[in-house]
Amino acid sequence: MKPEPSRAVENAAERRRFEEQVAWKEVDQLHAATLQFAGKCLELKKLCVALCAALVVWLADKDLRFIECAVLGLALLAFFWLADAQNYYYQRKTRRGIAAALVRARLARGLGNSVSPLGIEKDAVGSVLSSLLNTSQLFYFYIGVAVLVALALTHHA
Repeated sequence: MKPEPSRAVENAAERRRFEEQVAWKEVDQLHAATLQFAGKCLELKKLCVALCAALVVWLADKDLRFIECAVLGLALLAFFWLADAQNYYYQRKTRRGIAAALVRARLARGLGNSVSPLGIEKDAVGSVLSSLLNTSQLFYFYIGVAVLVALALTHHA
């Protein structure tokens, strides 16, 4: 027995509303996660600056050669750079999830599909490389230069 046409239309409209609500809840959750990742990136950068400054001050009084001090400073920077790149990678993943959820919401509303460049999935290697080498990561280059200059000044090369 087939449902009557008005009931089938009602069920389809209900299903679309439900799908749209689920998509919007997913957007809200992914947006909150993205903000947390962005906040962690900022906190990592602040902690990196503080620890690099403390390291330079601590190493200023040590009887170590410049190269040993530079290796310690750059190792600390490399740790923070990789941690920040990981947060940046997941931040981008959640943004792609938001774009996909918005497409589902548009489809449920009957507005069609528009592909956002943010929603286009990159290959895994390209995505990791772009997380490691992006303009946000230039921060670590500049801090590295500052640490090396400070160490050179305190250890007289």
